[in-house]
Amino acid sequence: MSTTLDKPEVDAPATKQPMPNGVAEAKRNEAVDPQPNMVATILGWIPSVVVLGLLAGIGWYGHHNDWKLPSYSSIATTEVASGPKWCDSHGVPEDDCVVCDPSLLESPPELTFCNEHGVHGCVLHHPDLAQTKTAVDVTDADLQRAAEALALIPRAENLPLSSSAGSRIQFASIEAMNKAGVDVEPVTRASITESIEAAGEIQYDATKTAQVSPSADGIVRKVLVNVGDWVKVGDVLAVVDSKDIGRLKSELLSALLEERLQLDQLARVEKLAPSGAVPGRRVIEVKTDLQQATVMVEQAVRGFANLGVTVDPETLQSSSLAETKRRVRAIGMKQIESSTGGDNLIAVTAPIEGRIVDREVTVGEVVNRGSRMFRIADTRSVWLDLRVPAEQASLARLGLPVRYRGDGGQVEHEGTITWISSDVDSQTRTVRVRAELPNADASLRNESFGRGEIVLRQELAAIVVPEESLQWDGSSHVVFVRDARFFEKDRQKFFVTRSVRPGAKQDGFVEIIAGVLPGEVVASGGSDVLRAQLLRSNLGAGCTCGH
Repeated sequence: MSTTLDKPEVDAPATKQPMPNGVAEAKRNEAVDPQPNMVATILGWIPSVVVLGLLAGIGWYGHHNDWKLPSYSSIATTEVASGPKWCDSHGVPEDDCVVCDPSLLESPPELTFCNEHGVHGCVLHHPDLAQTKTAVDVTDADLQRAAEALALIPRAENLPLSSSAGSRIQFASIEAMNKAGVDVEPVTRASITESIEAAGEIQYDATKTAQVSPSADGIVRKVLVNVGDWVKVGDVLAVVDSKDIGRLKSELLSALLEERLQLDQLARVEKLAPSGAVPGRRVIEVKTDLQQATVMVEQAVRGFANLGVTVDPETLQSSSLAETKRRVRAIGMKQIESSTGGDNLIAVTAPIEGRIVDREVTVGEVVNRGSRMFRIADTRSVWLDLRVPAEQASLARLGLPVRYRGDGGQVEHEGTITWISSDVDSQTRTVRVRAELPNADASLRNESFGRGEIVLRQELAAIVVPEESLQWDGSSHVVFVRDARFFEKDRQKFFVTRSVRPGAKQDGFVEIIAGVLPGEVVASGGSDVLRAQLLRSNLGAGCTCGH
């Protein structure tokens, strides 16, 4: 028989939870190396230390090299190239750099600012400063031209304090200049015009234009002209049948006959009065009747005058009875035969010489004194109305020449300013300036448009340079003048910076009011290369050749 011994009861241990891998790994590491991981810490500081080292190196290099970047040649090569040392600031050998060592050439002249012309080292006052092979004379015409140009309109000004005037821009050789793309052009004389351009409209001259209406109400019986016909003063344009004219002719003829009768009566009674056959009272009555008849004649004449028809009463009174009747019937008829419409006809005549530009009447139409039958314009001259910007209107003056070219036209017309409006258009802010243009060939048409040009100044011998020669250095307008001895052997090749006062521009050229003289040579194409070098020097790039 087997016997089983009972053991004392023991509490079962709690179930152990698994630890995360990272935590478990850390626990194992702590168990292996309880000290901090110094290697990881040191590795984390390495990038910062490298950056600080680089900054310190750059600071040391900049401090010892005046904060200038090394030249490309010093970086690209490890050996010193053979040949002369170069001035990296000016691109020439160090021994030839006239910018760094001005003593290599004759001393440059001291340039003073000319208050009259606004340039440094004014060649108009000091022509010896000009870079020409031979001496240049400045004429009175040159000085007068400059004075007129500067007085005409405000010009761009140069600052009196300028570090550019007289600066030299040097090239190592002519080949180097050509490779840089620098071209040159001589300073020359040319005809140049300074003007104001504005939109223009052609109109008939209002002082040589007429609206033609009949002298009296009536019916049009004949029209003798058409649009485009040229007529002279007094030419008959149309014939109107007017009962008012017929009535006035009848009244005038009756008054003339009554006046003639009373004159005969007065002659008889005055002849009989001395003998007593006619009492004195009768003489007075006849004189009174004569005065009344004369007044009737004058009233009839005024009636014609009110209609614009001229009547000579003295001629009618002195003519025979038959002649008087004929003359009365012909009043207002001119060369028109009265047989076609009786005594009521009146001719409509041209008040001015010109061309029929409008006809607004036909035969049989009823017209009155206010009807517009024809329009006549003397097209041998026309008006040009220009719309000039208000800020430029003060430059326009009576008598200034004007040039005009119609839209799509090739012919240029010339005239003069005859009127300048005192008003400014409230919407366009322009001022009307009117010129009169000859138009003998009638090529300028009413209400056509084009471009007008008010000529402010025209110089036949202005000093000009190519537009691309003109540069701005931040304080002055400058051009680069080639050294007069540029092609001499062993002579350094350089340009001299010259401040100038530019004027009008035309056809790719710009007028130089003051600053250069004919015979000098300036940089044209590629002058911006010289400007870049000039600005680099002005910004303080400095000299690297040790002078």
